[in-house]
Amino acid sequence: MKVYFAGPLFTPYVQHFISEHARILREHGIEVFVPHENFTLHVTSEMIDVVVGMGLLDRTGVESRDVAQHINTLLRKGKVTREQLDLPPVTPEIIFQKDYEGLSTANAVVALLDGAQVDDGTACEIGIFYGLLREDPTKKGVIGFMTDFRGTRKAKHGFGINLFVEGVIEECGRIVDDFDEVVAQLLSWDSE
Repeated sequence: MKVYFAGPLFTPYVQHFISEHARILREHGIEVFVPHENFTLHVTSEMIDVVVGMGLLDRTGVESRDVAQHINTLLRKGKVTREQLDLPPVTPEIIFQKDYEGLSTANAVVALLDGAQVDDGTACEIGIFYGLLREDPTKKGVIGFMTDFRGTRKAKHGFGINLFVEGVIEECGRIVDDFDEVVAQLLSWDSE
């Protein structure tokens, strides 16, 4: 069973949340594609030299901090560029290519639905997977995972979930608020 884990990946705490839940799936023998893991920064000594040379880090700080996180912060704040670190560009074409490959080879999608509305990229991934599922019997379904109490409390009113997106998920899966249910559903699909 291979799962594509969809969700908004724009904050460190959401990335951490998704990574932690992907770890739980992996502990259950489920292969997981997590989009942000495909863009994990692998720090080289050359990158450290550039950042030290720019005065953005001193050599003694290399051992005492998470250098990858520090460099990611510098990139996000625009204090250093991908070009300066000799990193390839991150373009819409590259993101689409990698994520589509993850979706097209997955048997199921777990979609984090938290927030005032479903993240637009997550909604797109759900839709693409649903289209693939209609033509491919190896595709099992979509599990929406919602921990946001605003959505779980008002779910019957569609709060936080566009009704079309909710309809797609319910057509081929379900929405749950307990990650144990996510694991159980995936293991059930895997045993089919």
